[in-house]
Amino acid sequence: MKNGSAVRNAGALALGILLLAAGLLEVGDMARNISGVCAGLGAGLIGMSISNLFIIRYYAKHPALKKQHEIEAGDERSVSINNLSKAKAFDITIRAMMLIPFVLILADSPLWLTLAVVAFYVFSYSIRYYYIVKYSKVM
Repeated sequence: MKNGSAVRNAGALALGILLLAAGLLEVGDMARNISGVCAGLGAGLIGMSISNLFIIRYYAKHPALKKQHEIEAGDERSVSINNLSKAKAFDITIRAMMLIPFVLILADSPLWLTLAVVAFYVFSYSIRYYYIVKYSKVM
């Protein structure tokens, strides 16, 4: 972890506490949705920041493990396994996303919701083809 990482995580922790407090101090019906989002984001930031601060502290006490972790994270085999797992997850997610519009149609959902899911499906394939073209030029 970098030197500024602990400071950044402490700042994220403070922001999470502020967001959680703002979310819990709900005022009026209009602010109800916003307070829910604030409480959720705040709780997530608090959990993430505390976890990262514990990891930083642990690696400060065990520098050999930190170095070993950095070597393993940058290892060519680990990077290949990670990229392959991402590709497989994308393939499975795309196949699952093909079913969602049909389920929404059968559930009599609003048209905008079905079209939003289809647009997201097209968007994900557009990104995929963009990177295919980009990497085919590079490699």
